[in-house]
Amino acid sequence: MKICLLFQEHCSDKPFLQCSTPTYLNTDLELGRILEHMADGDSTIHKSCEEALFCPLQSPEAIKHRQAVLQDAFQNPDAVRNLYKTVAGIDSIPAFFSSPARVLENFYAAVELLAAYTKTLLDLRNTAEKTLKNIQSAGFRHLLDTLRREMTDEYFSEVQKHLSELKNKDILFSAKLGGDLRIVDYTLRRMEKDSWLRWRLSPSYTVKSEERLYEFEDLRRRRGHAVSEAKNILLQAARFLQSFLATLQKELAFYVGCLNLADKMHSLGMPVCIPTLLPHDSYERSWRGLYDMSLALATGSAVVGNALEAAGKRLYLITGANQGGKSTFLRSIGQAQLMAQCGMPVGAESFTAPVRREVFTHFKKEEDAWMKSGKLDEELERMDIIAGRLQRGSLVLFNESFASTNEPEGSEICCQITRSLVENDVEVFAVTHLYTYASAFLGDSGTQFLLAERLEDSRRTFKILPGEPLETAYGEDLYKKIFGS
Repeated sequence: MKICLLFQEHCSDKPFLQCSTPTYLNTDLELGRILEHMADGDSTIHKSCEEALFCPLQSPEAIKHRQAVLQDAFQNPDAVRNLYKTVAGIDSIPAFFSSPARVLENFYAAVELLAAYTKTLLDLRNTAEKTLKNIQSAGFRHLLDTLRREMTDEYFSEVQKHLSELKNKDILFSAKLGGDLRIVDYTLRRMEKDSWLRWRLSPSYTVKSEERLYEFEDLRRRRGHAVSEAKNILLQAARFLQSFLATLQKELAFYVGCLNLADKMHSLGMPVCIPTLLPHDSYERSWRGLYDMSLALATGSAVVGNALEAAGKRLYLITGANQGGKSTFLRSIGQAQLMAQCGMPVGAESFTAPVRREVFTHFKKEEDAWMKSGKLDEELERMDIIAGRLQRGSLVLFNESFASTNEPEGSEICCQITRSLVENDVEVFAVTHLYTYASAFLGDSGTQFLLAERLEDSRRTFKILPGEPLETAYGEDLYKKIFGS
């Protein structure tokens, strides 16, 4: 039974591309805080959302499928949470005893396990029938149709009948004497009402003892032979049901995480939206109210959002006053790109962007505390890792990269790297204080210049607006703030 909440029913190719540098993405974009609020203490939700976040989907169609399910989840939050609670308590297949003498114990343990999974399936079907009434997405419709088709009342009645018989501690089996007088062909028999009478009247060998027969080790071993095949079939069925329920739990966990995050952002007065994704070859971007979700979660309050309308741009150079919100703006772009491509809601009023093969970040780091290498060496090594994994159609975010050396050298390094990326169809967003680097692209029609707004009285609005680079980053404002005028 295929579950289609995260992926389309007839999806044959791998619909996602696993990120090459998840550690850098997690640190630079501060995704850990977002995942923690999505999980709300549930490790299954955390794992499911983390896996999705670092495996961005590669086609607008696959993303739209997941977004449609998300829209249903937004319309029916209680139903999705109830379905998740129904399957959240399932147990994994335990380690069964390997000793042949313990086969009988394994048999009864398998019966109990299958009974537990069957009850969960019945609860799941009943919950889905009651709550999934207004669904529109193909994913939820497929799930409901599957449960209705495969989990009928007749099915559960038949399963319960067989499990009740198998729970019976009285085991009836038959066997034969082989050519070497060994007992062979152990067969478990159904205990019908007249089974005992027919067994008594049939020609057979009878073992008599003053003690109860099942206390003998030899008889326990023979009973184990009789139930061995049934035990294997029961375990196979239990593994199938456990796999189905675990997969459903994982896929529902993703949407519960999205609901948790949306509820948290709304409580802070911040919007979330279902974004629009364009094909790989598009270079159009637009958004309203885009903000850094991690910052809002860290402060527990509303933060400033930004707007943009751009088309045909492959390079975005972000300059302006120190502490003007440039790095925060860059993080919001990276967060939104990854979350949009895995079908999550985005922290914005609206967000439109092209699908990107992969997202890479190159943010400035602190000096190496152990002095194993210089800061420039470390930055070049990280760039070499990115260059080895880049492909056309990727997105690279630079945050004050290569500023550890002097202005001319840092600008030359940045110019050469940036031009090489853009010429090979890699989209680049770069925050920089290197005026020589930024001004080298003045007049380039494929470059969008953005500027951190600074008011006349030196106050920062944390708005990022269209504007060409300035020769100053207004470091004097910080000096006055710290040391006075």
